[in-house]
Formats: sequence, C-alpha cells, structure tokens
Amino acid sequence: MKSLGRCVVGAVIVLQVFGGVIVVADDNKNSAGNVIQFGTMHEAIGQQQHQGRVRFADLLKHPHFFGVAALEGLHGEGTIFDGKVTVTTVDDQGQLLPVKLSASAKQATLLVGAYVDSWTEHPVPDDVVAESFDQFVADMAVRDGLNVDKPFVFTIEGDVMDVRLHVINGACPIHARLKKIEIPKAQQPFEAELKKVKGTIVGVFAKNTVGRLTHPATSTHVHLLFVDTASGAKVTGHVEQIGVRKGAVLRLPNSKS
Repeated sequence: MKSLGRCVVGAVIVLQVFGGVIVVADDNKNSAGNVIQFGTMHEAIGQQQHQGRVRFADLLKHPHFFGVAALEGLHGEGTIFDGKVTVTTVDDQGQLLPVKLSASAKQATLLVGAYVDSWTEHPVPDDVVAESFDQFVADMAVRDGLNVDKPFVFTIEGDVMDVRLHVINGACPIHARLKKIEIPKAQQPFEAELKKVKGTIVGVFAKNTVGRLTHPATSTHVHLLFVDTASGAKVTGHVEQIGVRKGAVLRLPNSKS
C-alpha cells in the first residue's frame, strides 16, 4: 500500500491508517486515539523509498502526540512522547549520537502514532519475559475494553530487561538478517543488548501488519527511551525484543474518554 499521508498545519490532516482506511482529522479531532501512519516498512526498507514524508514539527502543532519513527534516508530513530521529540543517530565511530537542537525539524520516512490525551494506568503485576511481551499488551488491552483488532498506541514506564535494540544508519539490520544481506560498513547500525535498564517504551500494537508497520513474528512496533551511560544523554532506539519488570506501569488509551 502506498502512503497517502501528508500534514497541512492549521488546516486538515489527511492520514493513512490500516486496512485501506483514510482518517481525516482537523484541529478539533485529535483526541480520539486513531493511529496514523506515514509510509510503510515495505516502502522505506524493502523498496528503498526512504524520502522524508512528514516533519516532526508538523505533528507537534497539535498536543499530546505519541509515536515512533525512522528518519528520512533511514539515518536514525525518532520517538515522540507527549509532544517531546527524541532523535538519535549513529556517529562515525558507530556510537549513539543524540540530536538535540534540530530534532523537531527532522523528517521521518516512516512514522506511526496517535494523539492521546487520556490514559488508563496498569501496574505490571509480574515480570513479563520478552517472548510474552506482545501477548501481555494484548491481554491487558482486552481487559481494559480496547478492540485489539484495531491498532493502538501504548506506553510503559519503569524497569525493562533483556533488551535488544538498534539505531538504523541507512539500512535495517532485521531486514538484512532475514534477506541474508551484508550491510556496508558506512551503513552499519548501532546495536546493543541491555540486561536491565530504566526507561520508557513508546509502542504501537497492530495485528497482521507485517511489512507495513511491524517486522515478521511480532504485533508491535516499539521504541525505547533511556539514558545512554556513555554520554549521559537521553536516547532512543528501535526495540527488537524486550521484557518488562514487575512494578512498571503500562498506559493504554482511555476508550471511555
């Protein structure tokens, strides 16, 4: 499916969602929690159509946006938490490079998120292992009255564990592994495994969207916000696997708001 998304500030936003449905939202209709998307994984990664499709600043004209993104050219990851943008790229030494002053001016080639101004909170009762993460989110959403056949944004704050993540740098490491493609040295991503870290997950749960929003064998597209121990800066990365420790707090869009 080709992206139909564009953003016109101060007027009408015409946005692509899933299943061929087009959502039209204006300044007065941003609190419904409808998931919006610019670009797809197949376009940006598979077809190398990774031009900029939307500026972060355009979305920030409206309050309470939460989303995940890959930057144009696949040169980094972006995460928006309640209208605050965190952008992280990879430097010449292959290390994390936080982007600060110009973060909101950056463009994304793939961006998925929603405007959410009311949440329900759910303390995580027991440790959730990485293999059970998607099912945990789905089960909690069903218990909270959400329709899990429709995509929705969620967040988790607290201790996470057994994290494997990357920051893209011109080529997707997951796609490369699946296709048995060697990534050129200049496009090598930052990759890390974190046994335990305190952070904030921003994610989208979306069933049956492999190639559009999710990688194979998952129903979530998740980014992690955390403090890089090397630089002391807040950074973000695309999560390949993650577990959650007891006591963290899952937040789901309030379906009754």
